[in-house]
Amino acid sequence: MVRSRVGSAIHMKWKLVRGEEARPKYVVCNADESEPGTFKDRVIMEELPHLVVEGIALGAFVVGAEKGIIYIRHEYGRAKAALEAELDRARLAGLLGSGVLGSDFNLEIEIFVSPGGYILGEETALLEALEDRRGEPRNKPPFPGQVGLRGRPTLMNNVETLALVPGILRHGVSWWESAGRDGHSGLKFISVSGHVERPGVYEIPTGTTVAELIELAGGVSGDRALKAFAPGGASSNFLPAEHADVPIDFATIEERGSMMGSGALVVVAEGTPLLPLAANIVRFFRNESCGKCVPCRLGTQKATEMIEATIESGAPLDWSVIRKLNLLLGETSICGLGYVALNPLISVAEHWPGEVPGCSAEAPE
Repeated sequence: MVRSRVGSAIHMKWKLVRGEEARPKYVVCNADESEPGTFKDRVIMEELPHLVVEGIALGAFVVGAEKGIIYIRHEYGRAKAALEAELDRARLAGLLGSGVLGSDFNLEIEIFVSPGGYILGEETALLEALEDRRGEPRNKPPFPGQVGLRGRPTLMNNVETLALVPGILRHGVSWWESAGRDGHSGLKFISVSGHVERPGVYEIPTGTTVAELIELAGGVSGDRALKAFAPGGASSNFLPAEHADVPIDFATIEERGSMMGSGALVVVAEGTPLLPLAANIVRFFRNESCGKCVPCRLGTQKATEMIEATIESGAPLDWSVIRKLNLLLGETSICGLGYVALNPLISVAEHWPGEVPGCSAEAPE
């Protein structure tokens, strides 16, 4: 049995915060979903807001927090309205406020609208914004579970994780482990976009293959063949079509050279040039770098300029510089943006070297 990382991540974070003695404690739901191609949390909040609220309440009860905050992306107006209505229903039912269900447990949950910016999805940058400061990542350790919002222990989980908690508690561990396929455990929400007939959010048993998920989404659009896919959103490495048999699971996708990332499958059909696509993603990360780390700020700019020059002129891309930039960003960036900024370009060069001028199969290594 391949155990789901959802359960282990919940256990580690909740146990850490529960064991801290400092008060007050907080629960923060990270709903600042800003990765290109990722929209599963938005759909969960719009259609299943009660699960999100219940998950926050359960987390607060377990760790001993009396304040919950939903930190939501500023464009998510419908999701915010759905959550506000659900919070009102919970208060009327006695599930929020003072003396929840007649007990001595008090809990209030509020919604905080993000000022906007991809980097604010990083948990410590999110905390900085909550404290009315510039949204830049903090050095870790200490971790938010020990020193989080206003210096207090803070439980932080994303929307999907919290929404899955009520079902796991209601049906039990055996149910969760049996929900997966072929030795994998649990369920997974996946955003599917790109060249598919029915883009959307799909809840699938973990272990479902990428090819099967594409078929659930109506297949590749226009009756075209699959060329490439990014299994974890814009920050994940592109993989070629021959890897579409990979089961959707954290460990197995990592074994193939990519990652689950933000839980977003981006499908690319045959006939699509990949270098401009990679350039667009690297450009996005350049634009969204907060600038706190000098190597990230300047490295993403340099990489973008090099790719754009290659696309415009057809001149070879200098892989000695790209390799150094990728290494530098990975070793010196405080947050994950720097780690992944060049992933799209590196993976395109690795699997489709003929589409990158001056590249060979060995260049990205």
